[in-house]
Amino acid sequence: MKISRYMFCILLALSLVITGCTKNKSIDPISRTEFLMDTVMTVKIYDKADEKILDKVFLRLEEIEKRMSATLEESDVNKINENAGIKPVSINEDTYFVISEAKHFAKISSGAYEPTIGPLVDLWNIKAEEKERDFIPTAEDIEKTKVYINYNNLELLDNNQVYLKEQGMKINLGSIVKGYATDEVRRILIENGVNSAIIDLGGNVFAHGTKLEETPWKIGIQDPFEHTGNFLGVIEAENKSIVTSGDYERFFTYKGKKYHHILDTKTGYPADNEITGVSIISDKSIDGDGLSTTLFVLGVDKGIELVNSLEGIQAIFVTKNRDVYIPASLNDKFNLNNGNKHFNIKEY
Repeated sequence: MKISRYMFCILLALSLVITGCTKNKSIDPISRTEFLMDTVMTVKIYDKADEKILDKVFLRLEEIEKRMSATLEESDVNKINENAGIKPVSINEDTYFVISEAKHFAKISSGAYEPTIGPLVDLWNIKAEEKERDFIPTAEDIEKTKVYINYNNLELLDNNQVYLKEQGMKINLGSIVKGYATDEVRRILIENGVNSAIIDLGGNVFAHGTKLEETPWKIGIQDPFEHTGNFLGVIEAENKSIVTSGDYERFFTYKGKKYHHILDTKTGYPADNEITGVSIISDKSIDGDGLSTTLFVLGVDKGIELVNSLEGIQAIFVTKNRDVYIPASLNDKFNLNNGNKHFNIKEY
């Protein structure tokens, strides 16, 4: 739902504000950028000049893409979808884990997050390259498509088997797979002794460790009302994931109205509430990825209610009225960029 070539721009939208000198000037940072999962992915290591670590990282990313893409013929996801209503499919344990996490978010949000959204994603087919359309799906087509969307008909069976109970159903992990991939990259970095790195998988940012001068990383949060690269504010982060979803990421206009890519399965249309952007700060990026979509669909009030029921999750909500809702726990870690006077901070 969120993966596209346009996410190249999000590398700037959630870019880093890195300043100061490092303790060890003899080590130059190493980085690698590749296009995977239909987005640009960059990993930058600050304390080890070992290209073999990056080799391991990107081999793992390629493996995840091959297993969890909804478009690759031999992927686990495609095999599940092809056998919907026919038979359970045995898949790799990592794909099974991601699907189980996706179903967890569906349960705790009563379907605001929906792993079986595939048919609706296909119907809207919102692409990064297009900015205008002369059509949208008909109300009749949307209603026909919605009958295939129900996470309760997604069965997780023993021995890593998954079954979609109705023909025509499809799972789509686009709104969670990058989070899992980010966590896997961090695991590899830790196993190889890396203590200072930035992971940016198409906007899923993980601030691993600290800068070499042992100060927190500073991550810029995109201003949803400005061009990519303009910051709403800056958050200090250490060993944290920062994931943002917004209606500015991928959209088109039809008869003067904007239709974005974050779909509400209850209505069948793009989510339409007061939110224009939401950022999740968490220990695990898979949580941030799933919850950023979930909270965008839920809206501010229900979103805050869900966040307050979860441990270790912080959320920043930005509304169309330029209100910025932040938890009290972020008061000393988040600052509006240059005292930005176009937004109103509201604590919850």
